[in-house]
Amino acid sequence: MEKEDKPTLEQKEVFKTSFKKATEKDVESFLELEKAVANNKLYSSFKEEDEILEEFKNAEVYLMYKGDRVIGSTAFQMKSPDHAYLAGLVVHPDFQGQGLAREAALFRLEKLQGIKRIDVVTHPDNFKIIGLYESLGFKIEKQIENYYGDGEPRVMLVKEG
Repeated sequence: MEKEDKPTLEQKEVFKTSFKKATEKDVESFLELEKAVANNKLYSSFKEEDEILEEFKNAEVYLMYKGDRVIGSTAFQMKSPDHAYLAGLVVHPDFQGQGLAREAALFRLEKLQGIKRIDVVTHPDNFKIIGLYESLGFKIEKQIENYYGDGEPRVMLVKEG
C-alpha cells in the first residue's frame, strides 16, 4: 500500500489484527518493516539480516498482521524465570495512531503474566510509548546514556508485580 492508499475507516474495521511467531522465513518481512521506521532517533532499528536472525534466536519475536500484511512486530526476552525484557515494538507508519501499539503491548503482557519484573527501554523523547507503558502500570526507573551505542539516551521503565 502506498501512503496515499491508507486504509479508510471502513477498511480498518474489516481487518483483523493477529500475531504470528517470527521464524527465519520472516526475515525479509521483518527487515522491510524495520526499514520503514529507520532513521528515527526514537527507535534503534535493525539494519542487517544477521542482526535479525540473532534477535529471532534470543527473543520471542512476533509479527503483527492486518489481513495478510505485516504491519508491526513485538518481542520479548526472558532474562530469568522472574524477569522479562520487552525487546521491541514497531508499528508501520501507515498504521500508527490506531491503538496497535497498545494491542501489541497487551499481547506481550498477557504472555508474561506472573513474571515479577518486566522492563522496557525507550528514548526519553518517545512520549507516546512512555505514556502507553505508564498507562499499563510501568514506572520510569532510570535514564541510561548511550544505551545502544548510538549516542542517544534511553529510559528504563519497569513493571513489578
